[in-house]
Amino acid sequence: MENHSIINPAVDLGTVDYLQALELQRKLVRKVREGGIGDIILILDHPHVYTVGRGKNEKNYSGIDVVETERGGDVTYHGPGQIVIYPIINLIKNNINGPKKYVELIEDIVINSLKMCGYEAKVGEEPGIWINGKKVGSIGMAIKDGIAFHGISINTSPKVLEGFRKIRACGLDPSVMYYIDIERKDFVDYLLKNFFIKLHEFHLVSREFFYSNI
Repeated sequence: MENHSIINPAVDLGTVDYLQALELQRKLVRKVREGGIGDIILILDHPHVYTVGRGKNEKNYSGIDVVETERGGDVTYHGPGQIVIYPIINLIKNNINGPKKYVELIEDIVINSLKMCGYEAKVGEEPGIWINGKKVGSIGMAIKDGIAFHGISINTSPKVLEGFRKIRACGLDPSVMYYIDIERKDFVDYLLKNFFIKLHEFHLVSREFFYSNI
């Protein structure tokens, strides 16, 4: 844990089962709160899964099995063709005053990262990340004892759209969901650059190093 690379690590974990990732996040929230590790960014993707947050509305996912979570928001879909980012951030140590400021920070970082990828993204009247009137990113956060977790997903392939057709993600018609063609490695590089600009530096580490040090 004394290696500088693990102070504020970022790691691409590849494909991780949603429940396993949720358990990992909760474990890391405890470690960050206790000071055993710095802020963390998890980059990954999930096998097919539907999840709901604190704002769930069963009319939006009738007949669908879902995983209930503590994040904000309604129902959403995760599956192949997404990049999922879970920043685990100590809001108190970083002087981030409340959930609204934190969500705005993450939105700004993601929007600037997508701009570096060649896309003019923005936030819309409805939650999420939007490009040309289509929703390409979903956001849902939780905060426990001053530590933020859960995060944001970006649709990067047309195959992800099939999963959204079975629900009304955040109450929206499935037709508003879309994707963008970006390379995962490029997006991660730009994401870490923007975290450095807007918050602080993160150190990209291997999966093996990460798991052996947490």
